[in-house]
Amino acid sequence: MVLDPATLTVAFVLLSGALGTLLLFSWALNRKVKALAWWGSAYWLIAMGIGLANIRQGQPAYSVLLVANILGLLCYGALYTGCRVFNGRSASLPGALAGAAIWLGAFPFIYTSQSERLLLSALLTLVYSILSAWELGRYASRPLASSRVVLVLLLGLAIFNLSRIGIALAPTSVPWIDALAHRWSPSMALLLVVFGPSVAFMFLSMAKEGVEFEYKQAALVDPLTSVPNRRAFMQNAGRLLAQSGARPVSCLLFDLDNFKAINDRYGHDTGDRILTIFGEVLTRHLPQRTFGRLGGEEFGAILPLDAREAALLADRVRHAFASAGAETLGDLARVTVSVGCVTSAGLDAGALLRRADAALYQAKRSGRNIVIAA
Repeated sequence: MVLDPATLTVAFVLLSGALGTLLLFSWALNRKVKALAWWGSAYWLIAMGIGLANIRQGQPAYSVLLVANILGLLCYGALYTGCRVFNGRSASLPGALAGAAIWLGAFPFIYTSQSERLLLSALLTLVYSILSAWELGRYASRPLASSRVVLVLLLGLAIFNLSRIGIALAPTSVPWIDALAHRWSPSMALLLVVFGPSVAFMFLSMAKEGVEFEYKQAALVDPLTSVPNRRAFMQNAGRLLAQSGARPVSCLLFDLDNFKAINDRYGHDTGDRILTIFGEVLTRHLPQRTFGRLGGEEFGAILPLDAREAALLADRVRHAFASAGAETLGDLARVTVSVGCVTSAGLDAGALLRRADAALYQAKRSGRNIVIAA
């Protein structure tokens, strides 16, 4: 099958422009996902760069080759910056512009050598590909399946450019390898026509999956204290109890002492701050997915501990909360917490909470600021 380079070039330029428009339109619909704007811009930059470099047959003019490659490297800089922004990191303009700046400085010295131009462009693209994959892998703030697919695609792009570096350093006469070393060839055009849409659609999938993840997290996290809410706590407790089987587990039920009186006397801002402090204490002392805010000033935890370990842990939380409250609020309010603790096996989360509630009631009647283990 004979592939017409001109037709593939037009197809790639039009397809890249359409994908860039789609990504920018998706960003316009959801401005929170700013990475889409960077990725959409990247597709338009590569479309303009490839289109400019191949607008005429034969060797492009000096200025055309210079600008076309700058646009291509700006594309990879935008791709890298989009990966940073997607994970909640700041946009790095120096990082986005570095490749284009290096090309601009080196171009007068390598213009006459195709192999040197290939070597530098492939090296810069390799670095951007690895950095983009590093951003998605190292700084991922959400466990997204789409991000892992894009990471694999970016590593594939890095391997492709690494092979082009080898071609530039050790020229070969194997036809299908030589095609990769050309400025533009049917084989490379066909590869990019397949690769470009794959990455673009995975970017859209990442954005959609990220928004869905945030909505799901918002439904499972208490907005004030940033700890799991009652719904999330019951789900996590159900999983932990299923894993524990017949082994005993402990349920801790915390209730902040005199919270209503503190709220009435010092105001809701102080009350909210006290709740936040207690959430921070639980986060420091208890494993993830074992605790949550059940409502008001009541928090719960279910852990795979025996009665003695659970009581000691509850007492550490009690002391830590009193100390943290004193450091933050000073003389404004003295904060304490009462804890009911129960250890059993074979019960569901609801039954454990009811028994812990009975122990908590006893702690309240006994003077508060204590741990009662049923």
